[in-house]
Amino acid sequence: MGLSGWTSYTTTNGTIAENPSLPGAPQPQSASVVSFNVTGSGASNALFLNAGKINGPYNSAPQEGGGVSQTFTTTGGLATFSADIAAFYTRTSGASGLGLMSVLLDGVVMDSFDFGDVNSGPATLRGELDFTQMLAAGNHTISLQATRLFAPARGVDSQYFDNVSLDVTTAVPEPATWAMMMLGFAGVGFMVYRRKAKPGSLMAV
Repeated sequence: MGLSGWTSYTTTNGTIAENPSLPGAPQPQSASVVSFNVTGSGASNALFLNAGKINGPYNSAPQEGGGVSQTFTTTGGLATFSADIAAFYTRTSGASGLGLMSVLLDGVVMDSFDFGDVNSGPATLRGELDFTQMLAAGNHTISLQATRLFAPARGVDSQYFDNVSLDVTTAVPEPATWAMMMLGFAGVGFMVYRRKAKPGSLMAV
């Protein structure tokens, strides 16, 4: 099981571990892949984060947490990203701030979704992230991130990414071929495609 090619990270006072870090006693900060029904149509392998703030003051900016990132190489073109996301809450009472889910490209937030509060549980809240962006040729870094204003507790609040894809479309005057590079997200389906146009044709961007 794994996040081959991906690097787990945290913000300054954040944690993403299943066993949340506590001040003075940090836990290993590793994201994981678990089976979860992110879309509502059935369970599949998804990125699991237990994101939150480990050092107060809680319920005050900035939000803290973390996620995973990966660097990829492209010849340039129009990048189209999409992902299904979910936040899960287990207790019967209400809760504030289940998580702000974001996708970042080269450190810049391209899209985000704030799950906000829940009045009662257990509850699964669902959403989507997407963006389109022209990319220059070279290396770029994509990051999947979750943050909260509150300290996390094990098995109470969690955030998930699934069906993550990144498609980079280029127009190159050579015979039509498909080049596909798997970015290795162990069941979460993260891919970069490079589309090449036939001679004399131009793919819309």
